[in-house]
Amino acid sequence: MALMKQLNCFWTLGLSLVVIKLSKAWDKIPKLPTIHDPEFIQEVVNSHNEIRSNINPSAANMNALNWDKDLAKLAKSWSKQCQFLHNPCIGKKYACIEDYDFIGENLYLTGIRTTLKRAISSWYNENEHYNFENMTCSKICGHYTQLVWDSTYKVGCAVTPCSKVGAVISAALFICNYAPGGTLIRRPYQAGTFCTRCHPDDQCTDLLCSNTDCDEATYYQFWYPHWEVPRPLMCDPLCLFILSLRVTCFVLCVIIVLIMQSQFPDILSEKQMFYERKMFSVEEEVRWRKRPMSKERKKMKTREKTTSQKPKPNRKKKNVEKQNVEL
Repeated sequence: MALMKQLNCFWTLGLSLVVIKLSKAWDKIPKLPTIHDPEFIQEVVNSHNEIRSNINPSAANMNALNWDKDLAKLAKSWSKQCQFLHNPCIGKKYACIEDYDFIGENLYLTGIRTTLKRAISSWYNENEHYNFENMTCSKICGHYTQLVWDSTYKVGCAVTPCSKVGAVISAALFICNYAPGGTLIRRPYQAGTFCTRCHPDDQCTDLLCSNTDCDEATYYQFWYPHWEVPRPLMCDPLCLFILSLRVTCFVLCVIIVLIMQSQFPDILSEKQMFYERKMFSVEEEVRWRKRPMSKERKKMKTREKTTSQKPKPNRKKKNVEKQNVEL
């Protein structure tokens, strides 16, 4: 018994040490932010606007970026596919979100410990390959032009951990969506003094053009991309109304049943007795018909048969005889 107790103690001690080590290792794994994290949202917006307000040459009509929930939701749903590919809907007009004709997209794939600022910096570093005067790219520079596209005023980003994407194991996939999206058919912005070519209704905020009306975007709370399966459980106002109506009807039915039972406590027993009585009467009738016939009953049946078989008197002949007698 003493040996068994010692083994149990050693087993418990070893298991607790393993749990402690696993918990410390789990704490060391970086936790990626969600699209609802306020710090993550602020970091995305500030990092983009900081780059857009300090570009060289300076921009005269550069819009300030603001967070868009639908763009972030779009980025999150596509990043969960864990594919280092552009979303096919961004190349079609109004295919991603109905409020925006074309949407821009930047992707960045790296290890799980990479920060968002590093991803945005890698996109900005592509300016080394872009010639502003000639509008040419010596290498990849589409991420940079989208980052500093002047008419863009909405951004939504997301990051998703993936076990493996291509050759990268334990990867983090960063995706940022922009509206409206940029192209390479013109320069990304107009060079000049900051805010000198903003829209008349715009204001100059931190060397960028800002507009309160543009900042307020329509948010589709119950919208999700068609490729996101399974969809999150969401209930719109109509769904809530129907659900509450069903619950109300169910509660009313329960109350009515309880009232009926309190007022007529024997209603179920009476109904059961009625059925039993009915079944009993049917069985009695069957037995009565199948019972053996007595002598008197046999005589009565034979009499009934003989009376039914007697010929009926011919009334026409009697009428003719009467007429003859009268004549």
